[in-house]
Amino acid sequence: MNPEAKNPVAPTILTRDYDAPIELVFEAWTRAEHLQNWQVPFDGFKFEFAHADIRPGGFTLHKMTAPNGFEMWLKTEYRSVTPHTELAFVQYTSNEAGEFVSNPKMPDWPRNLLTTIKLEAIENKTRLQLIWQPIDPSDAEAQAFDQSRAEHGAGWGAGLEQLAAYLDRQRG
Repeated sequence: MNPEAKNPVAPTILTRDYDAPIELVFEAWTRAEHLQNWQVPFDGFKFEFAHADIRPGGFTLHKMTAPNGFEMWLKTEYRSVTPHTELAFVQYTSNEAGEFVSNPKMPDWPRNLLTTIKLEAIENKTRLQLIWQPIDPSDAEAQAFDQSRAEHGAGWGAGLEQLAAYLDRQRG
């Protein structure tokens, strides 16, 4: 936890091992042509970049479209990108111009969420640790994050499963 935060919230930490080299896993997180093929919560979602500049200080803006036609825009601002070991980014629900908007399904959802991806090579495999935490949430945002904690594995967890399937396809 960030002890300097006004409302410190314990992070959600998800760990996965992938049967893929660390270089490929890192590229899957840092190259738009890879991200658009897996970073969706479930099969049937479509992913479309409006802007992609994945580097420290850069950002992406993308739209996810659910099978029922529901659209959701997300802006991702990259804080750090350290080749083959780590990246950190802040992501929030936005409109198509990249301006913050409240999450339409969860109005008290935290405005800013820090996601840190840590990678570790283990022989020819890669261990990934995803650390997800609100940044200076209001009381209501901290409560919304904590109350949804049991579902975090369904959101990011499903995305990490999409990544596993994508990496398998890339390896042939």
